[in-house]
Amino acid sequence: MNKITVSVGGKDFDIKLEGAFAEAFEEEFKAQFKGKSTLDPKEVLLAYVGKCYEHFMLEQEISTLHKKIDNI
Repeated sequence: MNKITVSVGGKDFDIKLEGAFAEAFEEEFKAQFKGKSTLDPKEVLLAYVGKCYEHFMLEQEISTLHKKIDNI
């Protein structure tokens, strides 16, 4: 189990994750926040919005592929 401690707005939060997701999350988190563990709430909100957009775009791509498969 991996434990990551993040400080947002002066308050510490412990995040406990397991397995391959823990490794992927930690790598993505470090890349997203450039290795920082102390974050401004605005940074967290902007990262969340960015991830929501990525999710939206992936859903759009899946939908397009699903329609193409249905037409085969």
